[in-house]
Amino acid sequence: MTQIAHRARLPKSTTHRLVADMLAWGGLERTDDGLLQLGMRLFELGRAVPLQHDLADVARPFIDDLHNITRKTVNLAVAHGLDIVYVDKIEAADAPTISRSGDRYPIHCTALGKAILAFSPPSLSDQVIQRGLSPRTSNSITSVALFRRELASIRSTRLAFDREELAPGLFCIGTPIFDTDNHLLGAISVSSLESMTGARNLGPALLTISRAMSREIGPYIDASTA
Repeated sequence: MTQIAHRARLPKSTTHRLVADMLAWGGLERTDDGLLQLGMRLFELGRAVPLQHDLADVARPFIDDLHNITRKTVNLAVAHGLDIVYVDKIEAADAPTISRSGDRYPIHCTALGKAILAFSPPSLSDQVIQRGLSPRTSNSITSVALFRRELASIRSTRLAFDREELAPGLFCIGTPIFDTDNHLLGAISVSSLESMTGARNLGPALLTISRAMSREIGPYIDASTA
């Protein structure tokens, strides 16, 4: 706090108030040892969070490969609270999607979010359910029992699906990304798909790419802040 006040040439009382506001908003976050770092909100505005930027850098060649294989939109996302934030994506030329890098959506209604949620601590899915499974379309899952069965299926197959749950006419398949120590980092997906059959057919390619990505990532990314 003293260093910020000195570099910004502000009184300590003013600095304390501004930092408190930034922490409440999410522009700043505290590390486990109490230091201040840039927060996820700033990433949404300017992609300025170092960790997610590192993940995007490592993942980018694999996103390129998956896009070249499928010619569809490929997405990379991480969890933040009860939402997902898009870290990177490559759009299909003939089928632009509704999202872009930096956008956030509720974690329960996308393939990316469900892939992350299925392998997160049970307390996170409990929080999502307590918040309410608000529908985005008529196909969104709103039944708690059905939603829990969906997560159990994803844990078995490592494949998650968006069956027009985020937007009408949009099908998507996603899978989680782990480091080599099996820490969950985020998820990757293919969207701009015309049918569930097309989505299911991409399962083997998606799993192959995600495993290769995990080997490349290694154990060095701190998943606790992803």
